[in-house]
Amino acid sequence: MPDHLLAPDLDLVEVMLLDAFNELGADRAIGFGLGPIPFSSIDRYATRLGYDDPDEFAFFKRAIRAMDAVFLAAV
Repeated sequence: MPDHLLAPDLDLVEVMLLDAFNELGADRAIGFGLGPIPFSSIDRYATRLGYDDPDEFAFFKRAIRAMDAVFLAAV
């Protein structure tokens, strides 16, 4: 199989972020089209993961928002 069709190797942080994004995607609004993942959902998920440090939360939120922007642009 060509390399560009293979799934990339992900480190533990990338796997955790992808899992979080997939879980959080179920919280998006769909009434008038597909909406972004709500901040409240990101905040609750981060709290559950134990992101008490403001810098860790900021990284988590930025990563989820970046993945969400790519997803929304693709759909």
